[in-house]
Amino acid sequence: MFAQFHDAEGGFFQTGVDHEALVARRKDFVDNAIPSGNALAAEALLRLATLLDKPNYRTETGRILLMMKDAMARQPTGFGRLLGVLDAYLGPSQEIAIVGTLEGADTQALLAELRRHFLPHAVAALKEPAQESMLPLLQGRTLVDGKATAYVCENYACKLPVTSAEALAEALPTA
Repeated sequence: MFAQFHDAEGGFFQTGVDHEALVARRKDFVDNAIPSGNALAAEALLRLATLLDKPNYRTETGRILLMMKDAMARQPTGFGRLLGVLDAYLGPSQEIAIVGTLEGADTQALLAELRRHFLPHAVAALKEPAQESMLPLLQGRTLVDGKATAYVCENYACKLPVTSAEALAEALPTA
């Protein structure tokens, strides 16, 4: 995305650098029935910044939001998705890590509980107990007492791990 579409001035073009020559390369910011490319890019970058611990992705999200701050204030109905990104950007990050065997009933119970909640700003990741992960969120996470375990974090500060769906429900952030 950066190699093909990024604009050093901020935001992302609609066409890649290897596209046929155009009179002008457009950057779309206005959300209609289909969200704009820049709103989706900002949302993806913000989630990836949290999931991968990549501050430069968060910085680029901030640049997109700053570019559009006046337009969002004047015409909020034209920037629904980007305003959602702004809400997530200004709030705390929410991270949920689950460790367990995917086919295990205890893991499935934790996943089912997680899916019951509306957590639009949360990122979640799952790993098998013996699996190594490149995701910082999953590193060092293990089973507790041999049971599937969920780690609920906010701004990378985690609560005590939980092993039941009921405990997970209590630990999850509320809207």
